Amino acid sequence: MSVQIKMRNWQNRYLPPEKQGEDIECGALVDSGAAELAIPAELIERLKLEQLGIVKVYTADGGQHEYRVFGIAEVEVQGRTSHFRVIELPHGTEPLLGAVPLEEMDWHISPLEKKLVPNPKSPEKPLLPLC
Repeated sequence: MSVQIKMRNWQNRYLPPEKQGEDIECGALVDSGAAELAIPAELIERLKLEQLGIVKVYTADGGQHEYRVFGIAEVEVQGRTSHFRVIELPHGTEPLLGAVPLEEMDWHISPLEKKLVPNPKSPEKPLLPLC
């Protein structure tokens, strides 16, 4: 299942106009098996995100890789917004919206309806556990 997401460089508010990244709207694969937000290199370049480091990841094919991490992206999904670091995917790949952003924005996956649904305990805004 895919959803539309909006992304911007969180630092844009502090940067002069010539150093600001673009605001981007694109489709992303909802993947609860992925941990975080991962987007292709060309989108990271357009957002003008700064590299934060490198993480070791494993992929669906069982391979282990080192991927660069960037941040911080402000991400909006169906009216709910939060801030995330971003794992860089190779050029031309599909963005992945993983479990951490889904949890942070309090989205539940409805497999039967093939869509994201808000937490029924708090449908108007995210309700986060703090215990």
